[in-house]
Amino acid sequence: MRCLLFVLLMLIASRGVPAACVVTARTEVPLEVTGGTIFVEVMINGRPARMVLDTGAQRSVVTRAAVARLDLALDEWVATTMRGVGGLERNRNALPRSLALGGIALVRRTLTHDTSLTVATLPNDTRAGRAIDGLLGRDFLAPFDLSLELPARTLTLYSVEACQGAFLPWPQPYSALPVQNPMDTALSVQVEIDGIPLRALLDTGASTTLIAAPGMARLGLTAETMAQAPSRAMAGLGPRTIATQSRQFRTMRIGGEVCKTACKPFQIPGVNSAQKFPPWSMR
Repeated sequence: MRCLLFVLLMLIASRGVPAACVVTARTEVPLEVTGGTIFVEVMINGRPARMVLDTGAQRSVVTRAAVARLDLALDEWVATTMRGVGGLERNRNALPRSLALGGIALVRRTLTHDTSLTVATLPNDTRAGRAIDGLLGRDFLAPFDLSLELPARTLTLYSVEACQGAFLPWPQPYSALPVQNPMDTALSVQVEIDGIPLRALLDTGASTTLIAAPGMARLGLTAETMAQAPSRAMAGLGPRTIATQSRQFRTMRIGGEVCKTACKPFQIPGVNSAQKFPPWSMR
């Protein structure tokens, strides 16, 4: 009876003890930043592929040219329809045998932990004279916490267990921001533009920050107020381009950090001011 009571007391006590926070750096990889776009080298079937680091992409993508160069098999049964800035596109999925980043094997967050990739058109499939093979998106990145150090041009992948609060292993001071998960593994934060609060998606694949229609309405931007704004064509995932207009705002605030008149112009609909702010951690 005493032995049984002791075991019960131990079980009750163990339930009250919180699990220890464990932060493990899995790998650190170099980043290439060219023209506001962040690239990483992903090994696909043991061969290097130049991929855009794209936390805004729900699915990872390879181009048709990369499928041919890397000799990737196509799925006979499954195709994916992608919706991007450039419209809709549907193609059979590519089926690489393996993907790795910094020596760490990558698999999708699915029941089968597969390595399938969506095949899609990228508007500019070269940058700095080199081919862009695709996008590395949230389906492979979501199992990790990411530390993006743009000034040092490094990305660190962490495994994090039972942690909350200020647990990041950074020696320098940093600010923590509340985030939301509006869809699957996407992260959004609150920003302020000229004092107006907006919700923004953390999208490392975007070389230009966009303000979409809901944000335009909150900022009081109309066709009349934007009539004389500079315009240019913008391309994104998909076969087409869209027309955008440029707008200069006075301030942009993220947490306690403020980018003032030095900010680059915003594109409407929807400024590449990411490098104005410190690195962030994403989960």
